[in-house]
Amino acid sequence: MPDVQLEVAVPLPPEQAFDVFVQQMDTWWPRRGVFPYSFAPEGTGPQLIRFEPQLGGRYYETFLDGSEYVIGRIITWSPPAQFGYTWQDSSWRGETQIQLSFAAACDGALATYEQDGFARAGVPELAAYYQIGCRQTLSAYVAHCHALFELAQLNQG
Repeated sequence: MPDVQLEVAVPLPPEQAFDVFVQQMDTWWPRRGVFPYSFAPEGTGPQLIRFEPQLGGRYYETFLDGSEYVIGRIITWSPPAQFGYTWQDSSWRGETQIQLSFAAACDGALATYEQDGFARAGVPELAAYYQIGCRQTLSAYVAHCHALFELAQLNQG
């Protein structure tokens, strides 16, 4: 069983739910919260967070001072059904792996998030904190998906 496992339902078809997660992360990603949601070094702030949408592509954050931090790399790429990437804090001795899958569900998609490898990364005690933080982060993704759906409904009417 993965260290962190969450499922969220969104009112978008799987293809769009996948695209919103990958292509629009910079729009929905929370910059503040209970836990820090940026790798920005002291003295600067976050600017962009994004994926290079391809196998081996970077998952990285760019900061206001122009510097970057590569959070991880895409290790699984099967749009629109699933993708996976690594995640590593610079203070860890290794990386964790995140897998997301998107499946059709009643009136939308079910997105499944799994993160594993905290023990390999040397930080097994952080898994419980990431369960909480990822729930908060995915809530921002779900809210963004709902807003897109509702706007589309208004534009059709």
